[in-house]
Amino acid sequence: MTRTRRNRVRRRLVRAVIAGSLIAVGVGLGAFNDWWVALFFGIPLVFAGIAISPRASRVSELPEFRRATSPDAAQVEVEALTRSSLTADDLQPTMITATINPSNDTAYRARWITSMTKGNFQSLTDTPFTTLPPDALPPRDQADTPEFDDQPGRWALVYPAVTLVVAGALLFGVAGGWHVDGPSLSGFDSAIGSDDESSDEEDATSLADQHRRMLDAIVEYVGPPGLRNVLQLNYQIDSPSASARVFDPATGGARSINIGDGYSNSSVVPNTERANKTFDAAAIDPDVLGSLAGQMTSAVRPYASDADLARVTIARPGPDEPVLIQGTIDGGEEISRDFEVQARPDGAVAEFFDPADFQVAFDVARRAMAAAGIPVDTPVIDEFVIRGIADNTGGIDASAVQSRGGVLVDYTMPNRSGDVVVVPGLFPVVTDRPGRNRPDGFAFDATSPELFDAVRNDAMERGAIPDYDRGAVTIEMSDPPFFDEIPFAIRIDIANSDTAKGLYAPDGRFIKQGHY
Repeated sequence: MTRTRRNRVRRRLVRAVIAGSLIAVGVGLGAFNDWWVALFFGIPLVFAGIAISPRASRVSELPEFRRATSPDAAQVEVEALTRSSLTADDLQPTMITATINPSNDTAYRARWITSMTKGNFQSLTDTPFTTLPPDALPPRDQADTPEFDDQPGRWALVYPAVTLVVAGALLFGVAGGWHVDGPSLSGFDSAIGSDDESSDEEDATSLADQHRRMLDAIVEYVGPPGLRNVLQLNYQIDSPSASARVFDPATGGARSINIGDGYSNSSVVPNTERANKTFDAAAIDPDVLGSLAGQMTSAVRPYASDADLARVTIARPGPDEPVLIQGTIDGGEEISRDFEVQARPDGAVAEFFDPADFQVAFDVARRAMAAAGIPVDTPVIDEFVIRGIADNTGGIDASAVQSRGGVLVDYTMPNRSGDVVVVPGLFPVVTDRPGRNRPDGFAFDATSPELFDAVRNDAMERGAIPDYDRGAVTIEMSDPPFFDEIPFAIRIDIANSDTAKGLYAPDGRFIKQGHY
């Protein structure tokens, strides 16, 4: 390889590295950031990388013919010229057979291929004598006879391979580091039609259509009676796939029915549930079911702006219990958990609320207690717990609201005891245990949202908790273990911070740090 060609190859390899880097940066910025970053930065960088990436051609790797005028130029007597003319380009591969007389060396005969303009070709045809610079002379000893088909050879793969290797190494090497902070331009999102309303309408249509198709599939595989023996229905919102489990009253077994985009199938599956878990799938109106998609998502969006309905499950929670429609809501990239929202076949949707808003939490608890027949002005409450739904919310004691947040009221009345649990997005659950008891608690009206807010403010000040963690709160009023100075106390935890943990008297007076 001559020095001129080495320099040309070196320059083209540098271009391949730069092209791969631009493509990687463009893809990385576009894939890990908002749409406007991809539009204004990612796509232009990718196109720039593609534009400058070297592409081997029939003449790109050939030395370009040029005459020499220097004193050490070699004299060349051309014997034959063969010009390839597959295209109309001025520069074409040309095979030269000539006798070369280098300065201060013996003459030799050579054959080589160069890229030559049409003018140079015509000039050598008319006058077959020329000169070549020493760095452009073909080798004296040639192992193989050059052929036009040899070009561009391996370089047709080398340059793209270098570009791809550099792009892949940079893209995956940086990995998640491509995200850059910037404005969300949320105003444009609605302007280009990516608003939540259109998404909710699509979800509603998808859910209603899936339910209709599933009803048809059940009739197809097990007949019309199968509609009244359904154990569970499962619908994926972002996919045409859905499944059902249908009880076989003759054998006690069950059949799984699956539908998708253009296909359906059925198979026998193990089953331990019985007829008291079945329901009539045809009684669930497809249009009502579809309307629930938007209501479920809208209930969560005030607390998770990117929330989207992911899937819907329909079943009885327990034997002979009312049928519930439960939607799973994806909270989005900034929230680490999913949310659940329940509804009934008549279209009623459970309330989704933020328990960290104590006024709302107290109102929810008061309504649930009234529905359960638990008085608010009588000392029958053993424990009252409020737990927020923020990701970093800590806990005090294990309870029914420990994992998903909400409010819990544990009570003891003369003729019964139990608890009331209200989780955001779920219908209240009341547990009753009949019996003769001696109430020894506190009245719900003995505490208030204002009291709990005062305790939280004091705990945040003591623990130097930032305001953005205000919602990551767990607070309860109960009889704390290992503490006998007063019968009931308020305990609080904010953002899992040890410095904010505290034990307070029922009037809000700080007693000590910690929970015991």
